[in-house]
Amino acid sequence: MNCTKHCLPDGQAKRVLLGVLVAALGLLPAPGTDYKIDRQLMNVLADDAEAAAPFFVVLAEKANVKAAHRMSDWSARGRFVVQALRSTANRSQAGVRGYLQAQGAAFTPYWIENRIFVPKGTLALARALAQRPEVVAIVPETILAIPRPQAQAIQAIEWNIAKIRADQVWSTSRGAGTVVANIDTGVQFNHPALVAQYRGNTGGAFFHNGNWKDPTGLCGGLAPCDNNGHGTHTMGTMVGSDGGANQIGVAPAARWIACKGCTTNQCFSSHLIACAQWALDPREDGSSSDRPHVVNNSWGGGGGNPWFQSYVENWRAAGIFPAFSIGNSGPGCGTAGSPGDYPGSFASGATDSGDLVFILSSRGPSAFGGIKPNVSAPGVNVRSSVPTDIYATYSGTSMASPHSAGTVALVWSAAPAYLGNVGGTEQLLKDSAMVLTTSETCGGMPAFTSPNNTYGWGRIDAREAVNRAAGPVNQPPVVTVTSPPNGAAFICPMTVNFTGTASDLEDGDLTSSIAWSDNGTGFGAGGSVSKSYACTEAGDHTVVARVTDSLGATDTDSVTITIVNPTVPAAPGNLVASVSGSAVTLSWRDNSANETGFRLERKPKSGNWSVTATIGANVTTHQDSPGRGNWQYRVRAFNAAGNSDPSNIVSVRVR
Repeated sequence: MNCTKHCLPDGQAKRVLLGVLVAALGLLPAPGTDYKIDRQLMNVLADDAEAAAPFFVVLAEKANVKAAHRMSDWSARGRFVVQALRSTANRSQAGVRGYLQAQGAAFTPYWIENRIFVPKGTLALARALAQRPEVVAIVPETILAIPRPQAQAIQAIEWNIAKIRADQVWSTSRGAGTVVANIDTGVQFNHPALVAQYRGNTGGAFFHNGNWKDPTGLCGGLAPCDNNGHGTHTMGTMVGSDGGANQIGVAPAARWIACKGCTTNQCFSSHLIACAQWALDPREDGSSSDRPHVVNNSWGGGGGNPWFQSYVENWRAAGIFPAFSIGNSGPGCGTAGSPGDYPGSFASGATDSGDLVFILSSRGPSAFGGIKPNVSAPGVNVRSSVPTDIYATYSGTSMASPHSAGTVALVWSAAPAYLGNVGGTEQLLKDSAMVLTTSETCGGMPAFTSPNNTYGWGRIDAREAVNRAAGPVNQPPVVTVTSPPNGAAFICPMTVNFTGTASDLEDGDLTSSIAWSDNGTGFGAGGSVSKSYACTEAGDHTVVARVTDSLGATDTDSVTITIVNPTVPAAPGNLVASVSGSAVTLSWRDNSANETGFRLERKPKSGNWSVTATIGANVTTHQDSPGRGNWQYRVRAFNAAGNSDPSNIVSVRVR
């Protein structure tokens, strides 16, 4: 486990044994398992006796797919990743799936990350799941956003295509042999600028299975649709051309597929996860041979949120290039949005026809550390396809990222030796970009230097990227976190040891060059490092190991650990109530050994919670006289460190 002082190893027996030993030694009380339940979700589920909410059950075991990075066969590489992920999920989720089935709870298991979606879960169900040793977290479904494009008023080759000199390589590469995808609002598949490039177009008919997915269910059938226009616009910038006057796409000979991960301007995390998984195996048969080469993601949320990070890592393992918009939250510094701010995501900021940054383009640095965006691309007054069979001009970083995605298609088509080489391609795009500097000093970068947190390494140049791709290919390094295991929990205060390995085909062993960060803050370098955690740091920590080879290509690996503060008392349990006349008698189980007392909370059927009594330590009964009506009760333990989570909720009626 590689920890000192107190830690919670994987496995319930070890957790229980640790609790007994700690208590016997007169140290800290053993914590409960409520710490696994997200605070926001707990607040929702504990607000009413009938409360229910969608949530994800996150399991600890994480498939090791790092070997895929050294596999040259495209089909074998994808199949290895998918089968490893599926096998891990099927094995480790078996107990949770069986429990959910026994409870009659609807659920959807995922394998791209080891988690299960429960569309309607209660507090009791969440707590029961949190007690299982293979479960490390219960987290809510979240809603992300399509950055609302700035619509503009309405040539053959568009200015933005000419700006990045994509048209100047079409005699060499138009993207043929590559497949791009987007996770967006959908695509009008029969738009004149897109229909010929749709992989589902067989020439005489359309075959949508494996080329289109709609987790939202809003398209009402098997055929692709777009009820918003955003996805059709981003796809047009990647591949669009009607063969005539409307040459709107960077790589017009690439094929496309798509997944509808966003309803309108909202993107529910359950839909986005379904799309991320589908992108790894569009036929959903375990083969992965038909996966796209590039996935564009012009959506996101606030920065510093690691929830999509494992999906990006698994795409990269399978050789899929992860293109993201950086967000439209500028011009302030530190506004880069997730997932674009991940070390493993290739994020684009937006520029205009004069190579000036779009005012709303988000700036770095990344909350995870490092420069963001990676590059910039045209994103102001970009004309592209929209439903139905027309064109419109939008502005935003949503419009910028498809330029980077399309450029990857051009490079991989022109230089197949780069296909699947995500790290090498990233460095190629950065090295070939037109340098842009700024007086802005985001992240403490000196003014007028490059790279910077406004433009990244500069504005992409497709011709220069394709030209450079004809030279020697840089194989990226591979880094692996070897301990602690993903999902490990540690009782604070303590020091945790982290170990990893790194290697590069050209540079050899790079383990000593690993740079470590915790939630974006660096704390050490090398193959073995340690970090001390105080109880004020309780909660989840995403620890990233990053390595860069001598030519600038990088790789990352990550684990999420939890720091548990046992000084906060555990929530009382088994609250029950009985009514006799006007009196309500309540009793509960004391689950903590360090409470100062208990606070009994009460609310009317439609109303807010209020503390109705403060009760001494070790007392587990109370009688209340609330008056006539329907009432709900819950109880919390408290001490100087704070309140526990609430107990279960009981409802009574006083006549």
